[in-house]
Amino acid sequence: MYRILAFLLILSVVLIGCAAEPTPTPTPEPPTAAPTEAPTNTPEPTATDVPTVAPTNTTAPTATPTPITGMVKSTLNVREQPTTKAKLLGVLKKDDVVTLVGRTEDKAWLQINFPLGETTTAWVIAERIETTANLDALTPAVATAPTAAATQVAIQPTVSTQVTTTVQATTSPVVTDTTQATAVATETVTTTESVTATVEATAAAPTTTAQETAQPPAAGGVPPGSIIFDSFENGGFNIYRVHADGSGLTQLIPNGSEPALSPDGSRIAYRMRRDTGGLGIGLASANGQILGTVTEESAAGYPTWSPDGNHIAYNVVPSNRLTSQILRIGIGPDNTPIVIADGWRPAWQPAPGANILYDGCKGGANCGSVLTLHAFEGDPNNPNLVTNGEAGAWSPSAAQIAFQAPDENGQTQIWIANADGSGRTQVTKDTGTHGMPIWSSDGQWLFYRTDQGGKGWAIYAIRTNGTDARLIVESQVHPDLWVYAKMAIAP
Repeated sequence: MYRILAFLLILSVVLIGCAAEPTPTPTPEPPTAAPTEAPTNTPEPTATDVPTVAPTNTTAPTATPTPITGMVKSTLNVREQPTTKAKLLGVLKKDDVVTLVGRTEDKAWLQINFPLGETTTAWVIAERIETTANLDALTPAVATAPTAAATQVAIQPTVSTQVTTTVQATTSPVVTDTTQATAVATETVTTTESVTATVEATAAAPTTTAQETAQPPAAGGVPPGSIIFDSFENGGFNIYRVHADGSGLTQLIPNGSEPALSPDGSRIAYRMRRDTGGLGIGLASANGQILGTVTEESAAGYPTWSPDGNHIAYNVVPSNRLTSQILRIGIGPDNTPIVIADGWRPAWQPAPGANILYDGCKGGANCGSVLTLHAFEGDPNNPNLVTNGEAGAWSPSAAQIAFQAPDENGQTQIWIANADGSGRTQVTKDTGTHGMPIWSSDGQWLFYRTDQGGKGWAIYAIRTNGTDARLIVESQVHPDLWVYAKMAIAP
């Protein structure tokens, strides 16, 4: 019995242990990849045809051409026509930018828009314009002849003639105040062209070979007007007047020198020498009557009048300086001296200009040069260099200057040049000293001081083409001060 119970007990324990054994967890199989559906071959949409519009015949816009420009090298006169005898329309300053619109056939003159920024046109000398443009691209312009009002002398009939000009780098044509020739001084150039009686010059070489005048002035004749001059005699200075033919010699002012006649011809400014009110700049009437004093600066001298007669410029060596200065002073109550520049021997440009021509140095160099500077607005540290020389004098039209300078033999001679320094031409060629030139009122003659090879000092006249030199009057000069032996032209 007990055995049966024990057997049943053991059997039940076994059965219970089997029932409690955990059932092993089956390892899951990897997931089956979802099948990728093949894309449906959906046809691409057909593009809708856009109807092509036939282009209309629209003219393409014309591109605006780039203006051709140039820069002014130095103070430059602007003329109505391409000739220095044409009417002066204005003056351009150094570094002004101009628009170039035309040229002469020989490219010696350029047509520009003037006044600047306007569409009206005028003419300037080409060699005074700096440009990188091809001048051949400019349209050759046909200029009309200058009017009689713009000319210093009677208009000559138009002459059709052939002129052959040969100019080398060391030569230049003779230039007068009325006729000049076109040439290029950088190489040998030979040109043949039909010209009228007025031919324009732009050459800048330092010597002369030929007279480029279609109708040269006839020989003989008498220069117009009179000359007012100083003479050193018996240890003192006196001022005289003489007709250009040498007649009518008259003393005007004792104890005076370096005369200058006012533009209206009514007054003489001069350097006072002794008992006429002290030293300085004095005033007298045209017939020599003493009127008063401009300045009593003891070293003041060499006066020159403004075109309107309201100012005088002069040179002076202040007591605290070793070099000369040029001052401007008003005639009347406003008479405070104003310094214009360092220099000496000033000459005021005729109307309508406002430049002073004077001797001096540019930038501490180029001493012994003729310079220009605006009398009221100029920068004294930056004058315009015109040419090498001294004692410059304006022509009546201000188109040219005369001056003195040594020739290749060291002789002081008279030269002329265009107002910008081009066309430099020797006028006198005799041995001796020739200096202190001034122009006749018609621009055809020059008056100058000379010792004519040691024969004694005198005043001579010569045509601007270098012909017809003749004695006017003997006039002694101070041996050390002849370079201040100033003259003035009078009616």
